[in-house]
Amino acid sequence: MVKSKKWGLFLVAIWLINFSSLSGQDFSDFFVDFIRYPESQVNHVQFPLKADNVTIRTKASYNPILFLSRNNVPVLCSDSLNAIMKLPSSVVSIVQFNKETTNNYVFEQRNKKWKLVSYKSEDIQNLQEVEFLNFLMQYSKDESFQMKHTIFPFPYRIYKSFKRDSDPENKLLMPREWESLDFIAIFPSLCIFNSNSQAPNRQLFVFRNGKAAQFFNFIRINKKWYLIEIEEYKL
Repeated sequence: MVKSKKWGLFLVAIWLINFSSLSGQDFSDFFVDFIRYPESQVNHVQFPLKADNVTIRTKASYNPILFLSRNNVPVLCSDSLNAIMKLPSSVVSIVQFNKETTNNYVFEQRNKKWKLVSYKSEDIQNLQEVEFLNFLMQYSKDESFQMKHTIFPFPYRIYKSFKRDSDPENKLLMPREWESLDFIAIFPSLCIFNSNSQAPNRQLFVFRNGKAAQFFNFIRINKKWYLIEIEEYKL
């Protein structure tokens, strides 16, 4: 029993160490760790917290955000992560495709530390990204639509490390080599950063174990969305 308690204290210590440096992180890194360690989220919440039509006043009343897969977090944005990093605040919408609502979370920098300051529920059809989300769902369930909305020859780059300056393995896939993608099955939940519905591009980043490991790049041409590229970084 003593060993079990010591092991539990060790795990708590690891969570605290991981979260102790979050104040110096860029927002994307902060948010992914915020999701990965729900046990420590309360330390990065500004109280009183505005939540829909109620106000959460104490840490004891806070219910952490529980993501379906902590170590496989997909993030959609209409700008580069570098641009988002420079903002003093950020809005993240977490969409569950099997539901008709989404939760919008507002984070702000307070004394150089990121804090969750409010959140509210919203009908998914009211999201600025609803057009792209509808495209993503149709792309996933309709193979004919998917082939027409994938630009071939299709570039697929695989890096052996997380350093983008390393020489990648380059593939150019033709239609006969294409394996269909079901984004909804792979990512039943999706995080949307600071959406700009008018932007002609979208990037879907996949964070595995806290690191950006895969990128899906989309572009809009003549009001139609296309998948144009995949980059993958080996763990």
